[in-house]
Amino acid sequence: METIIPIGYWIFFIFTIVGTLAGLYKMFEKAGEAGWKALVPFLNAWICVKITGKSRSWFIMLMIPVLNVVVWLLMSNELAKVFGKESFWAYVGSMMIPYIYFLKLGFDEDVRYIGPHKSERKSVGREWADAIAFAVVAATLIRTFFFEAYTIPTTSMEGTLKAGDFLFVSKFHYGARFPITPLAFPFAHHTMPVIGGKAYSDAIKMPYMRFPGLENIHRGSSVVFNFPAGDTVYLPEQQNSYYSLLMNEATNLQINDAKLGNRPKPFSFYYNRVSAAYRSSGELAYRPVDKRDNYIKRCVGLPGDSLWVSNGILYVNGEKAYVAPEQQKSYDVTFKAGLGVDAAAGILLKMKLNSMDFEDTVNVTPNKIMITANMSIADSKLLAKNKQVESVILNHFDRMVAGYIGLFPNNPNQPLNSVDDFSPIYIPKKGATVKIDANSYYNYKRIIEAYEHNTVTLDKQGRPYIDGKLLTEYTFKQNYYWMMGDNRHRSYDSRYWGYVPEDHIVGKPVLLWFSWDKTLPLSERIANIRWDRMMHFK
Repeated sequence: METIIPIGYWIFFIFTIVGTLAGLYKMFEKAGEAGWKALVPFLNAWICVKITGKSRSWFIMLMIPVLNVVVWLLMSNELAKVFGKESFWAYVGSMMIPYIYFLKLGFDEDVRYIGPHKSERKSVGREWADAIAFAVVAATLIRTFFFEAYTIPTTSMEGTLKAGDFLFVSKFHYGARFPITPLAFPFAHHTMPVIGGKAYSDAIKMPYMRFPGLENIHRGSSVVFNFPAGDTVYLPEQQNSYYSLLMNEATNLQINDAKLGNRPKPFSFYYNRVSAAYRSSGELAYRPVDKRDNYIKRCVGLPGDSLWVSNGILYVNGEKAYVAPEQQKSYDVTFKAGLGVDAAAGILLKMKLNSMDFEDTVNVTPNKIMITANMSIADSKLLAKNKQVESVILNHFDRMVAGYIGLFPNNPNQPLNSVDDFSPIYIPKKGATVKIDANSYYNYKRIIEAYEHNTVTLDKQGRPYIDGKLLTEYTFKQNYYWMMGDNRHRSYDSRYWGYVPEDHIVGKPVLLWFSWDKTLPLSERIANIRWDRMMHFK
């Protein structure tokens, strides 16, 4: 969703750009280059490489997304050096506030360009060690408290955010969170690149703390957060939720038991059986809050809201909720007789629908093809007008046919939810108190046990106890949110795993700065950069 950027943010953003470019303009002139070259993208990077005496490999590294952030920090310091500045504070100024420091280097008449060959040199190894060490520290501070780059790997927010989009996410809009596990390998999240294994240490754990934010989360806001159900991970299948694996396997065991004619057992029997098998495998890993996978969804429910889904329509506090302009759902598209699979798929691809959402084609008749694809209402209407399309039918997953215990709140004692028919739930607010019984406990089980760290035991009737006392009501210790993807039939979101705790909030996406089609081989992506999506504020 396009939002209004606070005026202070605009002022700061413009100042950083103008300050950096104005400083470079004067610095280039001092180095014997035309100042206007500082204003030309790519050319300014080449001139920086030239006047610092670096090799062409630096220019190449400045063109590589993500890597260029660190290389630019190093380049900023190299620029300071060729103007005779090699102190500790030169490191700080050039890397942390170049939009101010470059103005000093460019406009201070006492500062002169001395060139790389005249700069007082340390050993090459010491130079690189110092520069890289400071760059790592600076970049870590920036990505922890200010901005971090993310990519969109899936289609869950299509077509608002597409798979292959690159985002800058602001950590300070919703309040920057202090690291909970501060001992970690730089620039890695939870797993070491290439070699695998943990990229962090549990030796030091900090309490949850957060700076005040510039704004609160609003209904309709896009939010980046740590995956709440990612606390326990089955390592061989990290891409899948451990709890979803348990649900799926337990459901299959129960179904198979019924097919064999055995006496049915409670779902908890199968769930506990599967859980015990996973625990004994030695392949489970626990991840602290800040090392769980990063997800991005739209916040559709705030603390204190009531929410449900009926016939595919989301209601919040009794009213129809905000619908993103490009919100998508699943449609069965039947093509007219004689059209081949490739030609049918080509029609969908020309509409810029994502092939990651195409399900297997089926033969409706010997001469007709049907493809299930996800699209917006506008695209479905446009597609229905195509002369080679026979019908475009919206899929509806009602609870009678598609109800699934793997959806929140995983309560086998009530009618099962589906993605299009979801029973009313209350979104907990800090300080609010709710009544608890054996049935309603399912709604708040994860909150009470996992997010707010209570030890709960259940009696034979399934009633919860804390410290030997029957739990009849509970007061929440923090706020919670409800997140859903804009691609409503292709999003693994709160409908599956429930509430997002406040301490899991990471930040707000503010700039879509690059995008390409990740369905293509890497060699073809450069030629298919989505230029129309680049440099868009969100």
